[in-house]
Amino acid sequence: MRKKKIVAIGNLCIPHQIIFEILKEVPAKSLMRFRCVSKLFCSLISEPLFIEAHQKCSVAQFHVSGSSLTTREHVLKYLNQSCFSELDNLEYIDGLVCLWNDVGEVAIGNPFTKEYVFLPRQIPKEKGYMACCSLGFDPITKKHKVFKAHKRIIHGDQNSCEVTCSIFTIGVDKSWREIPDCPIFSPARYNCVYIGGVIYYVHRLAKLYNLAAFSVGDEKLIRTILSPDEVSTSKFPPKLVEIKGQVALLDRRNFRVDGNIRLYVFNGTGKTETWVKHIIELPSKSIKIDFLPSFNSNPKGEIVLIPDSTSRIFPLFLRDIAKKEWTKVEMHGIYERGLCVSWISLLLNLVESVWSLR
Repeated sequence: MRKKKIVAIGNLCIPHQIIFEILKEVPAKSLMRFRCVSKLFCSLISEPLFIEAHQKCSVAQFHVSGSSLTTREHVLKYLNQSCFSELDNLEYIDGLVCLWNDVGEVAIGNPFTKEYVFLPRQIPKEKGYMACCSLGFDPITKKHKVFKAHKRIIHGDQNSCEVTCSIFTIGVDKSWREIPDCPIFSPARYNCVYIGGVIYYVHRLAKLYNLAAFSVGDEKLIRTILSPDEVSTSKFPPKLVEIKGQVALLDRRNFRVDGNIRLYVFNGTGKTETWVKHIIELPSKSIKIDFLPSFNSNPKGEIVLIPDSTSRIFPLFLRDIAKKEWTKVEMHGIYERGLCVSWISLLLNLVESVWSLR
């Protein structure tokens, strides 16, 4: 029979599992204070098993409301630090934020623990620019890794390029490691998603948009997923999102024509892999058809529509694909702050995390 762990707090003796279940429901800010209660609390809150359980609770409790920006004021202040002023691109997973720029400067931060680290700057052998920089999580080692691709255009032809891929394990590596024998890979910027140990990218080769899958644990590109024909041949890249644990593509090319977007959800669980198509009508009365709206998804698996707006009350629309209607949420403070779409997506979708960067 397995012996239960008991935690002594003053004159109380509480089973370890009860402490675990209580603390996983506590906000990240409070957990940072609770680490000072005892060595046992500090050890528990630092365990990957606990951090993952805490994050699952954060996702379960996740919701978007008109007060979302107010409750995330500390995230805004954190990202507005002068040390990040030269980093104009961002990606995020697991409550961590990856900030970077074209010349190879990269920082990883956790707005909830106030930690951040600048990764070593890698001087490329050839001229070019950093095409993408993404965060992933290795479910085996319980370590976060940063994957980046440096792209060099050959003879001015956008369809002819050389790409060098590198990786950095946070808390372990001291320098970037180049990924050997990296296949031809041309990622689209700001168009990736992490799901279950794999980072998926929209990439374009021979004028076709398809998906490339990068295994964080194996540290290599493991496969290419062909996009639906009507998407792959488009002049504009589809938006890659996660819908309840599945890879999905949002095609918004024809929204001015019929007021609809096309959502393709990848079903790769059976013997045959297929794209399931959903036609979704936009809330056209509430958005400007003259401007291309931005789309994303949130931790609940809802589609997030971010219209072009200069209204002081900013409309945001959420939709669960199982339902046939949009939910409108009125946000305050976006216009006054002059926030860009990527920051809005971050503020509305970032899930609390206590992952350490050490």
